Amino acid sequence: MSESTPNAFDEPVRVLSDLHLAHPASLIGRVESLRPLVEGARTVIFNGDTCEQSYAGWRDAGDSRLAELTELCGRSGARPVFLPGNHDPEVAERGWCELAGGNVLVTHGHAVYPSVAPWSHEYLRKKKAIWDIVRERESGGEDLAYRWETTRIITHALKPNRTRALGEKGINYLLSAVWPPGRCFNILRVWLTMVGAADRFVTRFRPETGVFLFGHFHRPGVWQRRGRLICNTGAFMRGSRPLVAELQDGTMRICAVERVGEEFRVGAQRVKVRVDGGVPAGMAGATW
Repeated sequence: MSESTPNAFDEPVRVLSDLHLAHPASLIGRVESLRPLVEGARTVIFNGDTCEQSYAGWRDAGDSRLAELTELCGRSGARPVFLPGNHDPEVAERGWCELAGGNVLVTHGHAVYPSVAPWSHEYLRKKKAIWDIVRERESGGEDLAYRWETTRIITHALKPNRTRALGEKGINYLLSAVWPPGRCFNILRVWLTMVGAADRFVTRFRPETGVFLFGHFHRPGVWQRRGRLICNTGAFMRGSRPLVAELQDGTMRICAVERVGEEFRVGAQRVKVRVDGGVPAGMAGATW
């Protein structure tokens, strides 16, 4: 796919993740509220979980809002590039792209852990079957395409048969994070190990990468590991905060997303690094 070729994007390139359009707990009521985040960019990479496709009750609304988002980008002069997440696995085929000559890797993040979403209700119900798939396909080595195909298979296996009652209307979304207790434990465990797991993932599959951008875990932050910048861009969901990354002329800026009235805008800069060759220079410490 041309979307995954290094340096194939017109700049500025912005990266957002986890909009969760049509999820009742999404912070985005109107797609038009994203206009300030899109305007001024030539390319916007929506890095997974942009809309809801997996739950039947939300899918039609998710597809409708995805079309609205595509139209908004067109009106704003920005090319939308969609990467799949575990909530929108059918939005695109290939699950990653590389920017700045391969110095920046962008992928949703559900390939970081072999079990994709080890905190999910579906994982807790299907744990044995999921790990049977992992063990069956553990011979992939350092082939990112093979790892991505495994991730697609497991994502499909985790697809729920019906919409959950708990959290279905969004009212109990945060409550659903603590029940059953195993779910709460797995969320905390993943949040504590996420950065190390992300660093091991990119070291294994793309060791030349200097900046790794991912979402999925709804824990925004910027960290340094072994000279590499690791950034989770958070989520537009209750209980989280989003970040936006922007690449232009060999410089990557990572900024907060601010909500002003009903609009989401590029906020205060957290980190600015050079990514036009080798290890990023000028990295700041963790911001969260």
